[in-house]
Amino acid sequence: MHDVLSAVASLASWRTLAIILALVNLKNLPFGWHLRVLYHFLRNLRFKPNDPFFPKGKAIIDSHGQPTHPIFVPCSVMSRTPLLETDYNLHKSNSTYFSDLDIARTALVTRIYSPGAGIVSKELDQEFREASKKEGKKAPRSKPIMVVLGSVYCTFKREIKPFELYEMQSKIISWDKKWLYIQTTFLRPAKKTGGEKTLLAIGLSKYVVKKGRLTVSPERILRAGGFLPERPAETAAADSSTSVSGVGTPASGEGIAASGALDGSLAREVLKISEKQLPDREALEREKKTNSDSWNVEEWTWERIEQERLRGLHVVEPYINMDVQLEHEVHGK
Repeated sequence: MHDVLSAVASLASWRTLAIILALVNLKNLPFGWHLRVLYHFLRNLRFKPNDPFFPKGKAIIDSHGQPTHPIFVPCSVMSRTPLLETDYNLHKSNSTYFSDLDIARTALVTRIYSPGAGIVSKELDQEFREASKKEGKKAPRSKPIMVVLGSVYCTFKREIKPFELYEMQSKIISWDKKWLYIQTTFLRPAKKTGGEKTLLAIGLSKYVVKKGRLTVSPERILRAGGFLPERPAETAAADSSTSVSGVGTPASGEGIAASGALDGSLAREVLKISEKQLPDREALEREKKTNSDSWNVEEWTWERIEQERLRGLHVVEPYINMDVQLEHEVHGK
């Protein structure tokens, strides 16, 4: 009996307890967030427009198993709630939803905005040089292109209990000339095959792409990355790809630091595209054609994609208006 008690006492040492605590809270250890971001960034990175739209050639279907255009297909990340993420009510703390949203958005935005962000950055540098040459001015210094988080909204529906498995399903809901809108749903997996998932929370985020003070439209980046076809000739005049704007843009960024990277210096070299690597326009069009064969181009025409974009924009319109009204409230307007 004495030997048994001695063995139990040795196992119950502070070192053993510390190791157990660390193991059950791996997600919240120092640099845990950074490693998760890097993992989902590298896993979803696309180097060329003709690279697969999804990791390991995943089928292009929506959350209900129906064929759809790849830009609207959800990207899923699974996670659990360790003890360090729970509050005094012993369920997932509301503040931790936002760090999870960072991870879920990184997976989706990396897939959607690479390699388009890097390609557009190179194209803009060339456009700036040509414009400066015509005006007889010195070419401006090249600036990095950044994908910047503008705001996040989250609504809670049901609690997430300690160590409970849940799914974060992110998708592009819409975009306008400046912002890309992302919807993320927190879901409890179905208890049985074919059953329905339980809605736990909904997040809505918006991103803007900046190259210096220049705002780059999501449409231009999506087209360069192979996700969008060319606009029909009759609508081309309405395509305002860039505008100079510093309004409403946070000082610090999140996501692709696209002269070549995502999330700052952590992966700064990964997306770098040299002038030799940048495909010419004909090669780019061929690569887009290769990718377009992955879905029904007759069904998902430019008009169909535009219809879905406008439908989503109508959904997020109250969120957009709320953002504006809150700013007016602050300034007493």
